[in-house]
Amino acid sequence: MTVKKMPKSAVWLAVFAFLAAAVVVPVRDVKISAAGSEAAVPAAPAQTASGAANSTDVVRFDLIKHEMKINLSGGNASLDGKAVKAATPVKRNGRLYVPLRALGESGAVSSVAWNSTKRQVRVVTRWGEFNFRIGSTRVYDGQGKALPAENFTIPAPLLINGTAYVPVRALTFFGLAAGTADGQLFWRWSEKKEQVLKPYWETGEDQAVFTVLYAKELYAPGAASPIGSGTWVSSVGRKIVEKDIRLDGSLYNRIQLSVPLAPGINTIEISSMGMATAGIRIRRNVSDPSAIPVNITEDGKGFLTLESPASGYMKLKSGDSFTISGKVINPPNLAIDKLTVTIQRYVPDAADVIRDFTTVSTKEISVKNGTFSSTVTLDQPGSYRIYVKGLTYTTFPGHGPASVTWANLSAEVAE
Repeated sequence: MTVKKMPKSAVWLAVFAFLAAAVVVPVRDVKISAAGSEAAVPAAPAQTASGAANSTDVVRFDLIKHEMKINLSGGNASLDGKAVKAATPVKRNGRLYVPLRALGESGAVSSVAWNSTKRQVRVVTRWGEFNFRIGSTRVYDGQGKALPAENFTIPAPLLINGTAYVPVRALTFFGLAAGTADGQLFWRWSEKKEQVLKPYWETGEDQAVFTVLYAKELYAPGAASPIGSGTWVSSVGRKIVEKDIRLDGSLYNRIQLSVPLAPGINTIEISSMGMATAGIRIRRNVSDPSAIPVNITEDGKGFLTLESPASGYMKLKSGDSFTISGKVINPPNLAIDKLTVTIQRYVPDAADVIRDFTTVSTKEISVKNGTFSSTVTLDQPGSYRIYVKGLTYTTFPGHGPASVTWANLSAEVAE
């Protein structure tokens, strides 16, 4: 099963059919009474249920819970159980208002900024940007456009002694659970973190099997690897091998993932829905390149036969050339007069593993009388993926045409 690489969230929805990772239960306005570089890195040890280290874990996904509390009568506040200073909430017309300065200082949102000219507060969260204007019951987006009134109408924010306040209801826009209990205002949120324990290793196997440790409250993660043209394929195997592992005061599960490996370097992305993607790299070493066949994809088997190169993994030197040649089977009423060859080179990028293989060139090969032949030269040293593509089709509006990969091979180019 392949998935067209659009936004990352769309990929994982299609591959794993997950639901949303965070569910926020809306709370209504609170009414109160007057009284109220590439080198093998060993895996960091992860604890198993029995307390022994498990060296097969390559990524750990954590869910860190936070809670801010402010005493309604003033004077006391706490963040995750530790005393902090915070402005006191205010009561107006039977409703409770939150000091936005305290919200920003708690870390529950990315930033809070005041615009004195517009008398407006800008709040940036992982859910988006929201703007609140003093005296206005509407909420605005980052471009200054009012959000739908049926969902984003609130009691007007206040400005008191230089501090902006919004009603408790507004906190739900930020993905927070909020309310009052025991004479305190509280808001709760969770922070999701990923830690790569083993970013790189080498193997002689054609498949990598490893485990991922994840907080029990998260969705089980999966892995995917690229197969060219922005297309990714999901991991072959996913199996939870251990549950309810107690670690650092929280419960975790351990899932085993299996991923097929192409010769040379492989970039793998691991993700749990709602989490940022964690990237790892695995190099598959091949002692006999001639034993590796060219991979003809399922899409390509009905259209293409490849006569050259004979091997799907070549070891070359800078400036070496090779020939791509073969035959195309033209289906009825569909004349195929050209193929496209895309050449990608491995360019390490610690910031984003998905961009490690970068397209360095493309070329068209003419198909005449059902045959084709062209020479490819690789000048720079490094790891390469070469894709032979056939039919072109339109995917989604605004994303342009895409081609079907019919065959792919790998190459290692030395100085």
